[in-house]
Amino acid sequence: MTNVQLKCPHCGSSNFIKNGHDKFKNQIFFCKDCKRYFKLSFTKKHKLFSFPYPRCVHCNHVMEIYKIRRYFVRFRCRKCNFKTSVPLSLPQPVPFNFHPFKFFRFPIYIILKAFILYFKYNLSLRAIKACLNINVSHVAIYKWIIKLSSVISLFEFENVFKVHGDETVIVFRDKKYYVWLLVEHGTNLIVAWHVSRYRDMSQVKILLDKYFSQRKQNTQIELITDGLKAYEIAVKLNFDNVEHREVRLGKNNECESKFSLFKMFVRAKRSFKKFSNIRYYVNGFCVVRNLCKLYENENEMITALASIITTS
Repeated sequence: MTNVQLKCPHCGSSNFIKNGHDKFKNQIFFCKDCKRYFKLSFTKKHKLFSFPYPRCVHCNHVMEIYKIRRYFVRFRCRKCNFKTSVPLSLPQPVPFNFHPFKFFRFPIYIILKAFILYFKYNLSLRAIKACLNINVSHVAIYKWIIKLSSVISLFEFENVFKVHGDETVIVFRDKKYYVWLLVEHGTNLIVAWHVSRYRDMSQVKILLDKYFSQRKQNTQIELITDGLKAYEIAVKLNFDNVEHREVRLGKNNECESKFSLFKMFVRAKRSFKKFSNIRYYVNGFCVVRNLCKLYENENEMITALASIITTS
């Protein structure tokens, strides 16, 4: 076996040293005679997974693999250290005892799985397609999500005597819109939501009507809000069985935690593309966040979604 002497490709000298690596982990050399850098071999870094790696919701940088587990992959942003998880493989399908959902070519399990991935993990449509490993367009997944968000409604909760109310601002084409939430105290379940263009007493009344219209008139309920006076005025004029209590601004933690998750969802989706779909996104977000509180695994969430569809 003959020894091959390595030489600089520019001047042919053997007087060179190692000088670090490039971003693909290829060795870089420095020639002391011609003062130039070169590589003797070049290979691109092998990608471990075929699906698109998620982008950070804070700085929009492509995240790197942090940990690999059996059922998911943990990603981390090197710039801001934000972490998120992406499901690695699907569990076994859950059998359902109902007729197939009309106008869908794929099984209802796959469609509901895509619905949960979109709102729970903030994945893009193409990333969902790669995770599910199905031959379908990302536009079809978008239509699944919009259609399901339009037919699925929130659970009706019983024995709720204390709720928190608050609102947040979203911007769509340089115009402000307000998202209103009513969150149950203790369990942090969203019991009602509303989207409006304005922030006044009439919008508060619409929000409260969505929830209190399902309740018994003689049930006494405590409503906790921040410093917006529209809540107090709406309660005094329209709701006799509601006791209003005001807390300091920024101390309404039950609603603020939901709004922080919603803002992360909006940033990950890079705002909304169509105004008529805003209410569908808010409804789907509220449904999935309630399911995350009620159930431990995604199979139970999918079964609960299927029961909502059949009764809607």
